[in-house]
Amino acid sequence: MPTPTSYTREQILDAAMHAVHEHWRSATVAHVTARLGAPSGSIYHRFRSREALFASAWIRSIRRFHRELERVSAGDPVEAIVETALLIPRFCRENPLDARMMTAYRYNDLMQDPPPGLLVDLENLNAPVGETLNRLTLARYGRATPRGLSIVALACREAPIGLIRPMIGEAIPLWIDDAVRAASTGIARLPDEP
Repeated sequence: MPTPTSYTREQILDAAMHAVHEHWRSATVAHVTARLGAPSGSIYHRFRSREALFASAWIRSIRRFHRELERVSAGDPVEAIVETALLIPRFCRENPLDARMMTAYRYNDLMQDPPPGLLVDLENLNAPVGETLNRLTLARYGRATPRGLSIVALACREAPIGLIRPMIGEAIPLWIDDAVRAASTGIARLPDEP
């Protein structure tokens, strides 16, 4: 009798990511097993449910983005905000599968009903984003007021995501970086008080 092929966790998550890229939220374990050429038992041996499988792939993609976020640096506070904003189209352009995977879930939804075994992985998952926003706000304004934090979040997170969301998972043109730079720079120059 032939020995069954063993699939690593990473291979399974890669297949899940491809399934989401092709089928988005309607991706199934059957899509993953078809891509791997594996029986569903190979999946359920490592992941307790469909949600645990796809949420694990989502967590991995979020962590990959966070690793890139840690590498962003610039001396000027406004430029640091803009460079952080530009990371979003660049990451999505260079990592279309991760980018598409990151749209499959919303953090708050997963926290309300965490898939089995993933609560620890989900807790504080977005802490690097909060730390980055706080650091950028302090650098820009010398303090972290609610308005200042909102401005920085709008400049380096919401505006670039809004500009590229319709393109995520597809080819993102280079000119979008100019639009992100313009929007982010304008927002980052707003004062932190009315």
